[in-house]
Amino acid sequence: MLTTDDTDINAHAMDTTKPVGLEAAQDRDQLATDERVLRATTVQPLRADTKAANAATGESVKSAKDLAKDAKTVAADAWQAARSYAKSASGTAGEKLGDFKVKASERLGDLKVKATEFQGTAAKRISEEPIKAVAIGAAAGALLAAVMLRRGGSRRDY
Repeated sequence: MLTTDDTDINAHAMDTTKPVGLEAAQDRDQLATDERVLRATTVQPLRADTKAANAATGESVKSAKDLAKDAKTVAADAWQAARSYAKSASGTAGEKLGDFKVKASERLGDLKVKATEFQGTAAKRISEEPIKAVAIGAAAGALLAAVMLRRGGSRRDY
């Protein structure tokens, strides 16, 4: 059972703790208000900044992908231009080679005709003047032998 002293102590404790409890409740409310203010002033702007950063990163990645795509397109165009130039140069070289072959064939034909004419003329002159032809041949042979001996000295590698 409670005595009067106990009742007085309990009343005194209640009187003392009631203002402390009220003060704690006010502090709690103040802390909650401060927390809401801090969240509004820091977390919300951070979320906005995070969204902006994510958007900028997305745009950067898209921009980088676009640049890579453009680089591939430029490389493909350069490759196509190089192939086209090579084909054109090859065609031009082929045409020039064909022209050279035609001109060489014509020139060879002309030389064959001249050689045949020279052979006919030489045979005609040899048959008309055989002694003169033999003398000219001997002189040419002696001249050729003298040149080869002079060039080689005493060597006999001819």
